[in-house]
Amino acid sequence: MKNQNGYVDSFARLIQCPTVTDSGHEYFKAFHDVLDEEFPNVTAKCEKIELGRDVLLYKWTGKSSEKPVVLMAHQDVVPAIGGDWKHEPFGATVENGKMYGRGTIDCKNTLFCTIQAVDELIESGFVPPYDIYLSYSDCEENSGPGAEMARDWFKAHGVKPYIVVDEGGAIIRKPAKQVTKDICAVGILEKGYADVKFIARGIGGHSSQPPKNTPIARLGALIAYCEKHTLFKAKKTAPATAMVKGLGEVLNSGLKFIAKSFGGTELFAKLARRYGGAYGSAMFSTTMVFTMMDGATAPNIIPQEAWVNANLRISPNDTAEKCFKKLRKIAKKFDVDMEVVKSREASPMVDLSSDGYKVFAEAVKKTYPDVAVVPYYMFGGTDCRTMQEIATTAIRCTPCALSSEQLGGMHASNENVDIKSIEETVAFFKNFLQMLR
Repeated sequence: MKNQNGYVDSFARLIQCPTVTDSGHEYFKAFHDVLDEEFPNVTAKCEKIELGRDVLLYKWTGKSSEKPVVLMAHQDVVPAIGGDWKHEPFGATVENGKMYGRGTIDCKNTLFCTIQAVDELIESGFVPPYDIYLSYSDCEENSGPGAEMARDWFKAHGVKPYIVVDEGGAIIRKPAKQVTKDICAVGILEKGYADVKFIARGIGGHSSQPPKNTPIARLGALIAYCEKHTLFKAKKTAPATAMVKGLGEVLNSGLKFIAKSFGGTELFAKLARRYGGAYGSAMFSTTMVFTMMDGATAPNIIPQEAWVNANLRISPNDTAEKCFKKLRKIAKKFDVDMEVVKSREASPMVDLSSDGYKVFAEAVKKTYPDVAVVPYYMFGGTDCRTMQEIATTAIRCTPCALSSEQLGGMHASNENVDIKSIEETVAFFKNFLQMLR
């Protein structure tokens, strides 16, 4: 087992590999070489399954193949271009007990802690009750095919994961002044996703003789209409109700009563949508925001065609097609065409009474006795949704303690994690694997 400095040195080597999504095979090959060197027990005892690209899949054979467990993470990171970085983004600088660098919380911390836990357990002579797989995609940040390749291998070999654990929630230190203790936010569902393109067409021409209702003007009117009106109604949902009631256990007395008594009502959903800002809206309704646009290539040209992209996060109580039907009517109103670029529905919700969820929660409580376990309704996406297609229980959480400031550093400059949090998270995954039943 490595001491604290060993964790620092090993983790630093992972961060120092600039495995930016689609940066090139050579960067990921160098990263794989580091893994082979730093985790010799995994290298020696686990089967390394070749899937293609730079996807990694390890199998640690247990006493039984009846209830296989998959620990997921991704190797790739977003670029570290621009921003006010305090330290070199791939330098893995340690300062005041924190390591700074791209990937320290998204999500090489997850990768390091899972593979380190397995390495230590192998060294100790522990044999898991069931087969354990380590599944590490190389292209999560651009929703690439890495996780699908692992899923397809499992399907082809008749492996149905009993529990899957991926990134998602975390242990959040002092999330708000109204919360009485730190919480472990355990991701239980992801909202759906869609990109919709609105296209306005016209005859174009020179800007010196402008007609009315040009493509850009019609798109502008459509955007203004969508910004002004509530397109998708607030509705109570099972994951939002579970999260609100879970938080109710750790809120101060007045808010606790409200959350536990009214958290699952339509009235609560509507009030949260109206007064809860962007977060309240995201929790209780489908959301849409305009993210990209394009038109003419010169300042004195009226474009023949212009477009904007709208990104939707679809509530589990909506369907993609129901949302698209409403948007097509709006597009028609402004003489604009609509094209669905990509879409997926919300994922199924984790059964909070399942053995998988219970053992995960028990391992959190064993590792962090003073932390409350709270179901977490995720608005973003992870590779876990792919594996959930074949898994009994799919949990999205790395129980790594982070402050609100550290959470804000994800995909931003000065991303960092406490070394102590890395130690604790390794301990969690060891506890989790040893508590499987």
